[in-house]
Formats: sequence, C-alpha cells, structure tokens
Amino acid sequence: MRILLIEDEEVLASVLLKSLTKQHYVVDVVQDGQMGWEYTQSTNYDLLLIDVGLPKLDGITLCQRLRSGGCFTPILLMTAKDGNRERIQGLDAGADDYLIKPLDLEELQARIRALIRRGDRPRTPILEVGALRLDPSSCEVKYNNKLLELTAKEYSLLELFLRNPSRVFSRGDIIEHLWTFDDPPQEETVKSHIKYLRQKLKAAGAVDWIENVYGLGYRLNPGIVEGAGRREQGEKEKSQIPNRDVEQQFKQAMGGLWQQYQGLMVQRLTVLQELAAALSSKTLTKELRQSAEREAHKLAGVLGMFEQDNGTQIARKIEQILGKDGDFSAGEKRQLLSLIEDLGTLINLMGQNADNQISSAIATEISTRLILVDPNPQLGDQLQQLVEGWQQISNLEEAKNFLQTTSPDLVVLNVDDAGWRKESLALLSDLATRTPPVPVLVLAATDELVERVTFAQYGARGFLVKPVTAAQVWDVSSQLLQRTRSLRLNILAVDDDPLILATLRPMLEPWGIRMTGLENPLRFWEILQSTAPDLLILDVEMPHVTGIELCQAVRTDPRWQELPIVFLTAHREMETVQQVFAVGADDYVVKPVVGAELLTRITHRLERSRLLQSLSSKDSLTGLANQFQSNRDLQHLIAQAEKNQQSVCLAILSVTDFRQTNIKYGHQAGNQVLQRWSRLFQLGFCSGEVLGYWGNGEFVMGVSGLTKTEISDRLNDILTTLRQQIFTAFDGDRFQVTCNFAVVEYPSDGLTIQSLYQVAAGRNL
Repeated sequence: MRILLIEDEEVLASVLLKSLTKQHYVVDVVQDGQMGWEYTQSTNYDLLLIDVGLPKLDGITLCQRLRSGGCFTPILLMTAKDGNRERIQGLDAGADDYLIKPLDLEELQARIRALIRRGDRPRTPILEVGALRLDPSSCEVKYNNKLLELTAKEYSLLELFLRNPSRVFSRGDIIEHLWTFDDPPQEETVKSHIKYLRQKLKAAGAVDWIENVYGLGYRLNPGIVEGAGRREQGEKEKSQIPNRDVEQQFKQAMGGLWQQYQGLMVQRLTVLQELAAALSSKTLTKELRQSAEREAHKLAGVLGMFEQDNGTQIARKIEQILGKDGDFSAGEKRQLLSLIEDLGTLINLMGQNADNQISSAIATEISTRLILVDPNPQLGDQLQQLVEGWQQISNLEEAKNFLQTTSPDLVVLNVDDAGWRKESLALLSDLATRTPPVPVLVLAATDELVERVTFAQYGARGFLVKPVTAAQVWDVSSQLLQRTRSLRLNILAVDDDPLILATLRPMLEPWGIRMTGLENPLRFWEILQSTAPDLLILDVEMPHVTGIELCQAVRTDPRWQELPIVFLTAHREMETVQQVFAVGADDYVVKPVVGAELLTRITHRLERSRLLQSLSSKDSLTGLANQFQSNRDLQHLIAQAEKNQQSVCLAILSVTDFRQTNIKYGHQAGNQVLQRWSRLFQLGFCSGEVLGYWGNGEFVMGVSGLTKTEISDRLNDILTTLRQQIFTAFDGDRFQVTCNFAVVEYPSDGLTIQSLYQVAAGRNL
C-alpha cells in the first residue's frame, strides 16, 4: 500500500518513514503542504498522513483543497496541539482521523490499518481467500496455517491483489502502487517479483493463483476449492473449479477458426502455386502476378495471428518480390519458387495439426445471461415468464461457485436470508471489480439510507425493497442492462478478409467489447449509422473503397469527427503510416495483429475519447450529469414512461441562498457543500434514477413508476442527513445549509421538463 507522508520536521519524518517501511508500506515523503498537493495530483495514494503545521500550505487548508478537488483518499492528520477547535477544524475539513503528538507508533499503525481497510469499501481486518490469510497487523502470510516467507515487495504485491479481488493490474498500475518516485523500477522488475511470488505460493499449495490476463496484466484468480477447502474424515478432496483463462480461450477459438477457414487459406496458396507453375512454364501473365501479390498480402496479414510468424515472413517476402517493377531475375525466380514451396509445406502442416486436435468449441453467448440469487421459486418463475434467459440459484454458496467461472450480464441478489449478508457483500465486491464489472441489483428488506449507502459502497448498481414483483425487478434490471451496455465498448471493424474479422472477435469480446464486422466496404455508411460505434477499425487496402477513403469520408461529417479510428495494415513503410495519419487516423496496428497490442491501443484511444465525453456530459465539481446530459436522460425517462403508461416523478432540490453562502463563506466552502451533497445523492439513490446538477445549487432527480407521495417518503432520510451536515469555512467558521425542494409528477403536473420545472418553481423553489 502506498502512503504520502507530509511532515516538515526531519527527525520525526525519518522515524515515521522507518516505522512505516518496516510494515511494508511504500512511502513518499515531502516537507511542505504545497509539495504535498503536487504529489497528490500526480499519483494515487492509499492514505495521506499530514501534519497540521506545515509551511507554504497548512494541513487543514491542504485537506480542504483535496476534498474540494474530489479526492476521497483517507486522510490522517497529526497535530502537536491538544485543542478541540483544531481537531474539529481538521475533521470538518474532510480528515478521517487525527493523532496528537508525540505519536505512539503502534497506535499510528493501527489507525493507518483501520483507514486503509475502510477505503472505498468496508473491509475485514484479516485479508483472506480460501486457505490464504494475510494479517496486516503482523505482516504475516499463511497458507493452510503454514507461514510463507515473502520479501517486502512480494508481500506488498499479494496485499494489493487481496485488497482488490478480481481487479486486473497492469505492470504500470503495480509500479504506481508499490514503488516510490525515487525508486522507479523497470517493467521487467515487476515481472520478476510476480514470478517469485507465484513460485512461493505454488510451493505452499496455491498453484496458479496469480493469473496473467492476456493483454492487460495480472489479477488474483484462485479458483477457490468448494467448501473453503476443508476435508472431513473419509471425505474425498474436492477439486478446484477450473477458471477459463482468456488466453486459452483465444487459442482454442483460433484453432476452430483455422479449421473453419482452412479452405480459404488453401485457395490463396493455390493462386501462388499457379504463379509458380506459370514461372516454370514461362506463361506468367500480369493479371496472375497481381492476383498472387494480393493473396500473398492477405496471407502475410493472418498467418502470424495463428502463431505462424515464419509464415508471415515468407508471405511478406513473396509480396515484396511480386510488387517490384519489371521482369524477375533468375535469382528472384528461384527464390519465389522456394518461398512458395516452403509456404505450402507450412500451411499443409498446420492443416494436419488442426485435424489431429480435439477442438473444444467456445460458443459465443449472444443472448442475455441473467442470474437470480433468491430461494423464492415463485419470483424466478415469474421473471422467466416475463423474459427468457433467467437462471435462478437458491443457495448463495452455489451462486459463488457458479459465478467463479461465469460472468453474467446482470445478477439480482437477495441479501437478507439467514447467514447471507456478509457473504453477499463479499460477492458484491467481487462482481463489481471484475473486468468488465457485473451489475448487481440488490433486494433488501428495509429501505434505510444506511443500507443503500452500504450496498452502494460495495458496488451495487440497483436497490429494491421487498416484497417486490417480477415486473418491478425486470423494470430496474432492464434499465441497468441498458446503462451497462451503453458503457461497454462498441467497435466496428471493416476488412475485406473474413478471416481477419473472425480472429478479431475472440481477441476483443472476452473484455466486454462488442464487435461488428463488415467485409463489404460499400455498406460502410449504412452500418456506421446503425451501430454508432465507440471506435472504428479500418483495413487500408480493400476493393472498391479503401480504408483511407472511408476515413476521409468520416472526418468530413460533423457527427463522426471525434470518432477514434485505428487502422490495420500489413504495410510497414513510412509512406503508408504518414498517409493514414494525414487523413485523420488516431493510431495504426501492423498485421498480423497481436491481441495485447490491439487491446492496449484501443484502450488508450477510448480512454481519451471517454475523458472528452465525460468533460462534456458531467459536472466537474459534483460528478453528476450536467444540465445538458441530465435533461436528455430525463427526456428519455419520460419517453419510456409514456410508452409503458407509467408516471415519472421529478424532484428539484436547491441549496437555500446558495449565492449568499458563497459570498459569506467563500466559493471553496460552497464547493464543499455541493460535493458532499452529490456524494450523498449518489450513495442514496442507485436504482436507476436520473441524477443531475443544474448549477446555482440546484440538484434534480427523476424516477419512473413512483407517485409523489412515494418519492417524498424516499427523500425523507436523505433530506434529514443533508440538514445535519456541518461545514467549515476557510476562516474556521462553522455553518449549516438547508434546502428547498419540490416534487412534481408527469403527466399530471406537466408534459415537458420545462413545464414540470415551472410548476416546481412555483411551489417551494
């Protein structure tokens, strides 16, 4: 875990650094508040340990600035003053805890462990998966009660994985979490530490628990033995549930694709063999030469994707010779004949190997996979009657085992049956941190704010109070599915080679990327409009219309000018690379495509694109949808309600005299109000509601299917919490704010958002 220590007293800083390092924390040390602020802006920390009396920027002001900037990292303040006022100022500024100097190192370590456990989600003191236990208080790791001797970096690696189950960490992520700025390692160093940690876990009995996630990084994937691995006397040891490794899935899928497209590969080889025969008989035509060059180009682009790099090199040499101007020399003829013979031998051998293998087909799940974890069979039957695709599991332990090897589209989880709560929270956390995350709708017995907040912190995307009907469950589930699918990546790939398109699919789809493949570039505009992709993959050379021409057409349309475009090309020459960038490409990948490289390039492009979209659709201060985006979401909500003949409630909440708050206490204090309120809204409402911030202290919430009375009842808890909030201004003054609110209903109070807003403004706003 990584800690930033901000302390200007050198002796104390040295003592704390030594103590924390001994506990296997990675510690960066700075001497003033301004430098501390700069460090927090450049990297992510698990905890900030801040002295109050700092030069340049004191600890309380730094804390206020961090919280105003949206930083939620746990903060522990240290002060030499035993005064209530300073402690209150620190806590009101956003600190999570404080200690008074002189410090007791054991107490400091205990408080740090408690804050790190708290983090974004509540955690248990002992990190435990199956028979593996890590105790942060003693820094001991045991497997089956046997102590593991780990180095400091191995311990930190394992703790990182255990605190973030199922999350995938790239080597860059690991470096950021476990190394300081003064000690940056090479990525190969990370690989070595992973290797040695795996070896020690394997020697203890935890075989292959650290998974190499193809193209992305590493994660903990233990494949826990059913029943926590214990054996009663006379009971056979229960085998591990196999985890489907993505790389193995890809290799199996590629084996099936070779069998499927073997005839096409042989056809391409046949054209080259016809050229060889024509060379020998001196009957070579210009048309045959051009045709053979095209087929060699295509073979060069795909053979490497089947782990036949030698075949790609042979095909590329053939293409280069055929692409030269003029007649062939005697040496070139001999080289061509030899290369074509070698290529034929390689392709025939690949076909024989494929025939000898037992292929295990991996069926692509096109239909929606929906899981209900609930002992009530009636609810499951009713859901199945409403929508096909539901699978009910009545026991939580069975659900955990089933979900270890399956990532459904959505899980509905009843959390209130006897003995389920703790395990349900653990399952929620696991599903929320998968790649991609699995949305979970929680069914709970009570509608209390603390319940909503707890489940939201663990990763729940929706919340319903029992008893519920199947129609209510499906209504919220469909909204969550729609929202989740809109977050998944949608890619359109255009390539005239069906084999390229077929091989891209198993590279991308395991990561939640939906790919639409198009062979005929003449249908491009039609498919582009209907799929509205997040990213476009174009081949350079295609018949009728080239990828470069398609890119030019896309960039001339205002709607698609910001669409990320990645080119695939078998050409390596600088002229082609410059040409694709000149017409508006964002990146290119050289064929044969390597899955890890393609995933990385796609991810980087989409992260940049999503950042721009987020800036345009979210309010930067509150993190809620801005007025433009929330207005669109509300219009969609009303359209759906009209279609389903439902009502829509619109709640408008406004900070009372918000402008006066900014004038009296400063805009920084006003920002604290908005940020704290927005966090409470997001934690309190996670059942498909539309949440937005419209500026000037106005928040909006829209929800379908509830009456004004029902929505007012749901607002009571959060309104009480809002009124209890105490804020601290820059000069130390403490203040509270209140809100005006009104609830209006579509269609009884108005038919448009504007008319509904006018009615609300005429009441209490």
